[in-house]
Amino acid sequence: MRALSAVCFLLLALSSVRCSASQVEVRALDTWRLEVRWNASGASRTHEVQVARTSLFQVVFQGNVSARAPLSMWVWKSELPLQCADNSVRVRSVFNSTAVSAWSQWATNHGQQNVPSTKARLFPMQEVLQEGTSAHFCCIPPAGAQVTEIWFSNRTYEMTPVDEHVRAIEVPSLEFKELGVTFFCRDSADSGKTVLNYVTFPPEKPQDLSCTTRDLKIITCEWRRGRQLDVAHPLRRCQYSLRVQDSGEVQCAEESCEFAALPGRGFYNISVVVRNGLGEESQSYAFNISHRVFPVPQYVLVSPGATDVEVSWDLKGNFTGLHFICQITLEPTGKTTEWQFFVSDPEQRLRATVQPLQPSSQYSTRVRCALQGNDWGSWSPTDTFSTEPLVTLDIWTSIRDQVHDRSLIVLWKTFNSGSDSNIEAFEVCVVQDSTRSSACVKVTEMKVNFTVAFGQCNVSVRAVTLRGSSITSYMSVQPEPMLKEKRIVGNSEGFLLSWSTLSSATCGYAVEWYMTGNAVACDLRWRKVSANQTSLSLSAEGFRKGHRYTFKIFSCQTEGHRLYEKRTGYLEEQEPLSAPKLLYPPSIFWSSLLLQWSFDEEDSKHPGFITGYRLTIQEHAGWTYRFWNISVEDPHSKSVPVKEDQHYTVRLAACTRAGCGPESVHTITTPQNHYLLMAKVMTPLLILIGCCFCLWPCKETLKGIAVDIFSFPSDQRMKVLELDDSLFEVSEMLRVLQVEDCKCCNLDSVDLRSSMEEKSWLIFTEERCKPAGPSLSEEELAWDELAAERVTGMTNLTYLSSLPPRTASPALESSRSHSAKYVASFNTNDYVTSFNTTEYITAVSPGDYVTSIKSGDYVTSFNTGKYVTSIKSSDYVTSFNTTEYITPVSPGDYVTSIKSGDYVTSFNTGDYFSSVSPGNHVTSASTVTM
Repeated sequence: MRALSAVCFLLLALSSVRCSASQVEVRALDTWRLEVRWNASGASRTHEVQVARTSLFQVVFQGNVSARAPLSMWVWKSELPLQCADNSVRVRSVFNSTAVSAWSQWATNHGQQNVPSTKARLFPMQEVLQEGTSAHFCCIPPAGAQVTEIWFSNRTYEMTPVDEHVRAIEVPSLEFKELGVTFFCRDSADSGKTVLNYVTFPPEKPQDLSCTTRDLKIITCEWRRGRQLDVAHPLRRCQYSLRVQDSGEVQCAEESCEFAALPGRGFYNISVVVRNGLGEESQSYAFNISHRVFPVPQYVLVSPGATDVEVSWDLKGNFTGLHFICQITLEPTGKTTEWQFFVSDPEQRLRATVQPLQPSSQYSTRVRCALQGNDWGSWSPTDTFSTEPLVTLDIWTSIRDQVHDRSLIVLWKTFNSGSDSNIEAFEVCVVQDSTRSSACVKVTEMKVNFTVAFGQCNVSVRAVTLRGSSITSYMSVQPEPMLKEKRIVGNSEGFLLSWSTLSSATCGYAVEWYMTGNAVACDLRWRKVSANQTSLSLSAEGFRKGHRYTFKIFSCQTEGHRLYEKRTGYLEEQEPLSAPKLLYPPSIFWSSLLLQWSFDEEDSKHPGFITGYRLTIQEHAGWTYRFWNISVEDPHSKSVPVKEDQHYTVRLAACTRAGCGPESVHTITTPQNHYLLMAKVMTPLLILIGCCFCLWPCKETLKGIAVDIFSFPSDQRMKVLELDDSLFEVSEMLRVLQVEDCKCCNLDSVDLRSSMEEKSWLIFTEERCKPAGPSLSEEELAWDELAAERVTGMTNLTYLSSLPPRTASPALESSRSHSAKYVASFNTNDYVTSFNTTEYITAVSPGDYVTSIKSGDYVTSFNTGKYVTSIKSSDYVTSFNTTEYITPVSPGDYVTSIKSGDYVTSFNTGDYFSSVSPGNHVTSASTVTM
């Protein structure tokens, strides 16, 4: 028995070999799918398949598949793009776990790696990849190059070799991006290439699928699509279609689809299919069409009246014999009314009237209907309308006084009416109480002018409408009292008016405003407010900058509107446009200039309130400017001090808060002061004439005096004075000579020039301490020094020279202790050559310009200005603007300033010395008598 079984098994194995798979064919369906076809003989339905990659036949897949003879087909999906390498497939039949047929020959699908190319090739390219999955990418370099790096979405990845040249990467968990993902490869030739792929997700099932019909002719199905998909790439875009059972399939939009209703069919079963490059999804829905009827009113018309409105509409569709319920809603009242209708004619128009409504009011309405027993259909589009007016007018009047009468302007506007075209005309009547006369006119405009007398008058206005009625409006015109205008200032937002509460204003207030100065009140506007409102904000849109506006506030009382307050102002002031007019010629004097001008400050044409004037005087000689700001309260005149015989330019400009405007310019020349010139010339002349007149009787006496002074005695001989004695003796000799000793005589002049050595005894230096003449006795010297120290005054008849300090004798020392140590005064009329100070100087009598000198302790310094007015002493005098020891200091005409530095021993004056400053101690002051 066992031998028989072995023989049967051997025969079966031999037969399987003969029935193995043959003629295997492969074909790439896309980048990843490989279709495998083969012929299978025998009864086996199971086949084993091997898939190998590259020329080395590395097996990447091996498994069993089921297929029917004679032609079997199987699709294999590769992880790596098929273009990256060769993919080979072989098949064999499997009979049971132990019996299989022989393998077929390898069938190969060749990749792109062996195709010659000068550029790198990247796969996949322009493909759609599924979000969340992993993907493999490969790079085939050009001939002779190697792949160096691969980037995906700006990130580098580790490379895996596929064969000798091809490299691949694996990217896990792809992320969805709207614009796609980049794939970059660089080779050893330093060239790179980038391709773009798209990451998306498979379609999702439609949600909330439902179908309705408006007219039982067209069925509309709507749904809510799933996740939003990008439609930039055809393979990524989702395509929608609708399948009707037993009918067909139609293409649809993304969220709706329409198809024709089938005649006589009430039940429908549909499916909505959505697909893209990654797959497809579908959603089914079944319904009865009679339950899905939602009619929409069409061609809705409204015919408004004064207090009601008629609404009509059509229901298009196969609705004959059906009952409907319709609703009409009105806004802004929110009122909703319902009507029931039976459709007996396909062309039947449905109508309904809604009331009551307010006249001259605006409403909006819409309509919806429902098949009896079903839900409501959609609302019709909103229709807006206005009811015809019971026209109420808001009227206003404005009075303009003239010479003999008044101009009455009547204006009005319709109140709360959106259909002014319904008004045909207006009837305006004016009744004057003073004359009991009346006048009526019929106009189409909303303004009319009347000429009335002074006094109260009553105005009435009524609208004549094509349909409906009108309410007559009345207004009583009262005489306006004289009120002072108050100035107001606007801003960028407009004007804010406020006023105090008036108890008699029972029906509120009214504010009127217009541009000041307009002859015709074309821009007259007004606004009425309630009695509890005491302010009003006016927007800047209706005002112009640089224009004056007048505001009148009226109180509404039982007898009419009365003027309560009056204001005027500018939204924004600007600089004046005109210049003041100087009255020419001005009043010109040699010392003053009286300017007068004319300017209308209250002119309403000014772009701002005139706040004053700016007067500029320019003196041509010194090119100096002087400014005056003149307020408007001052008269239009200004007296300006000027100089005689000078040229001046006068500029005058008017100013507002915004600045000053153009200037009036005039050039003026001031006259000379002839009276002063005449006084300067005539005064000396008159004095000279007076003196001559007074001295004329004494002319002989004056002649003799002149001869005595200017003639030399004829009997006297003159010789050069021999100054070989002391200065004291010379002084005594000069003092002995009397006038009567000199008699007229012949004058012999002998020119004898003495040498400097002979004259040097008059000058004292440190090397020569005493004169070269005869020496004085000790008592005489003591008297000389004591006399010098007790000098209390010097006149201009003596010359003062300085003697250096000398050592006093013992007798002098005793006498010094009782001698005066202060120099009491100096007369500045004297001619001072030099002095050395040792003692205190108590006072210096000023001359022409020195007014006072005060001494305290030691004098440190003194500063003089143009003229010396005061000198204050403090400490030792060290210097007079010097750096070394100064022996002499010689001032010029007038000494202006002296500052202390080092020690000063002496100073000599040249011309007249205007100030004398003390040093420390006055040691001596010697006088020489000539």
